Parts: sequence; C-alpha cells; structure tokens
Amino acid sequence: MSSIDPISMAQNLATYEVQPFQKRYQAQTDKFQGQISAYGKIESALRTFRTAVEDMNGLNDSVVKNGATFSQEGNISANVNAKALAGEYQVFVEQVATSHQMGIDLGAGTTADTAIPAVGTMMITMDGKTLNLDLATIDTDSDGTTTLQELTNAINNDENNPGVNATLVRANGETHFMLAGKETGVANTVSVNVSGTGDAAFETAFASGTDISTPKDAVIWLGAEGTGMKLTNASNTFEGVIDGVDLTVTKAQTSGDQPIGISVGADKEATKEQLNKLVESYNALMSEIDKYTKVGSEDEKRGVLAGDGTIRSLENQISTLFRKTYGDKSLYSVGVSIDRTGKLSIDNKKFEEAQAADPAALNEMFNGADQLFDSLEATVKPYLSFSDGVFKSRKDSLQQNISRVDDKLASLDRKYQMSYDRYLAQFTQMNQLMTQMNQTNGLFSI
Repeated sequence: MSSIDPISMAQNLATYEVQPFQKRYQAQTDKFQGQISAYGKIESALRTFRTAVEDMNGLNDSVVKNGATFSQEGNISANVNAKALAGEYQVFVEQVATSHQMGIDLGAGTTADTAIPAVGTMMITMDGKTLNLDLATIDTDSDGTTTLQELTNAINNDENNPGVNATLVRANGETHFMLAGKETGVANTVSVNVSGTGDAAFETAFASGTDISTPKDAVIWLGAEGTGMKLTNASNTFEGVIDGVDLTVTKAQTSGDQPIGISVGADKEATKEQLNKLVESYNALMSEIDKYTKVGSEDEKRGVLAGDGTIRSLENQISTLFRKTYGDKSLYSVGVSIDRTGKLSIDNKKFEEAQAADPAALNEMFNGADQLFDSLEATVKPYLSFSDGVFKSRKDSLQQNISRVDDKLASLDRKYQMSYDRYLAQFTQMNQLMTQMNQTNGLFSI
C-alpha cells in the first residue's frame, strides 16, 4: 500500500471547500470595480461637457458670435458681443491714449547702489491718490546705507502705491531713475515731491523731472473728423460706444484722412466653431453613457451600468433641456436637434438664418438667464460636486461594497486555513497508519 502526500491532499480539499465562494466574491469585486470605472468615465465626459457649456456662458462669452471688419487695418480693433446689431459705421482716430513717464536725472555715475538720503519724505501723487514714503524706512538690508534700488523696491511694493511703476533704466553706461503711470490718460498724470532730506540736489532732481511720455486721452470721432461725434476716453478702449461693440484704438490717423469704415455682422465661422464644441462634448457624453448602460444581446455584452437609474436620470434631464422651448421658440426651430440615435446635430443653414434674422433673440435662447446654458449648468452641478456630488456618493458606496467583499475574502482565508489544518492532521495520521500497515505486512512476506 503506497503512502499519500498529506500536504497536497489537504490543500486540494481545503481549496475545494472555499473555491466557489472565492469565485463569487471575486465576481462581485470585479463588478463593483467595473461600475466605479464606468462612473469615472461618464463623470469625465460630463465634466468636459460642462466645461464646453461654461466656456460659452461666461460674462463675455456666448454661443453666437459676431465680428467686425475694417476698411483699413492697423488703427482700430473691436470686440463684438452677441447682442450687437449688424450695421455699417465710420470712425476717425484722432489720438491714442498714452501714460505718463518721467525721468529723474541724479547725475553722472549713478548706479543701483548709489546712496540716497536716509531721511525725509517722498510724496507721489496720481489721479487723486498719494503715496507718502518715509525714506528712513526703506533700508531693507539694514546696512546703514539707503540705495536707489531700495527706493525703487519700496515704491513698487508699497500697498498705498497709486498705480506708479519705479524703474531703473540703464543706457550708454548710465543708470536713470524713471516713474511711469500704469494707466493711460490725462487723469493719470504722475507728480512727485521730495522734502526734508537735507540734500538740495536730490530734491531738485525730482522737482525738475523730465517727461519721457506725456499723458494723453484717446480721442475718436464717430463719423468724419470735425463733423462727427467727438469722444474722449482715458483708456484706448471705448466700451459700448456702439451697442454691443467695444472699440480699441492702437494708432492715430493723420488729420484729413478718411474715417475708417467698420462693418458689424455675424461671424459664421466662429459661431460654427462654438456649436461644434457643444455638439462634440454632448455626443461624447452620450456615447459614454450608451457604452456602459446598453442592455446587451446575443452579440453584445451587457453594460456594467445597464438599468442604473442615476445615469438614466442624468441622460434624460440633459436631453430634455435640448428639446424644450425657450421663449417662444424651440431649439429645433433654429437648427439644433437630437436625432433618432440620441446624438445632437446642427442644421447650419437654419441656424445661420436665425442668426441673421435676430442674433440677440438667438443668443437669449442659449445665454439668457435660466435659458439653455444656465439650465444645463444647474442640472449637472449636483452630479459633479467634489464633496457631496452624486458621482462621488455612488463611487464611495461601491467602494464600501468592495471593502465588505474584502472582509468576506479575509474570512474565507481563515476558513481555508482551518480546513487545511484539519485535513492535514487527518491525512498525516492516515499516512502514519498506512506506513505502520506496510511495515506489519512486511513481517509476513517471504
């Protein structure tokens, strides 16, 4: 009678006892992990979709884009919003706005490390705001010497700076101190006064600063020079000078030149680009949802989220918003529709006709308060919150399920060990008996 291997026999029988449970628990874990992954994929697609909506629904953003063309380039540019009405305009640019820049001559041999008075006050004023700088407080390295570089740093870093940049400019081996207003326009003229230093030359240098650039306001004429409407502005950007149009001047014309023609109208290509972003992100989202919620068939595997009410609810809420009526028009009437496959599509011709007929009304459907984009953002927001969003809650719940299965697997490991130990003891004893029997039989063999 041959002997047996107690270890192999114990392993096989103990495995046989726990294997069905292991397969079941592993299948559960795989299912939960697959659902977590699917939720992550759909969540990512939803975030991309929301970003596309947000990019078209900001303070100065819209799905409908208008633009402007000019009879002459190089003098003026325009930012045209969706509410601008198509039209032809003329503008003459008389003067562009400039900022005030002044240089201070502190004498030959001046460098960034040149010592300046460590007492006294420097007062810098611009547009009614004043910085009073105590020169005794700007020796930041406490070496007993206050330098021109420390003065520059003190001006730029002071919380009461009225909007002035101090700069050290090096040219032809010389260092020059310069003050420059950050904003353009006459109102932003910089003035500086130094007193109480005991250094007359230093105070005189600032009192006799030289203008490098004189502050000017921008001046334009709506219409021809001298006969149109004259407009003056501290900035080079004239906001809303034409309804829905901000004009920015960059270069003055020569007196006597013809005014520049501006044609405001629909920017079909920019609008189409916006629409394509919306369509692509929507369809990508729906494709992810369909991928993981399909019911399956003989030829197609069932999705891991098939029958999931959370995802179906999200899909229905979003698609319903695209089928609604906004104001007195449906999105379908302006060329935006969901086809039989559930994908978003655009009839560009119909949309362009709606834009040409009434761009403001079209824009209102998308970007108006509580209209399509606001409604979409309100719908998806509860799903995407990082702290308590629907997706986070569902994934946390699934992760808890995995943890419970892990506990069962740990318990199964203990069961396996107990069965193994029991079988090992039994088969070891059996093996010993068989050995004794073999030995006894040997006594009677010839």
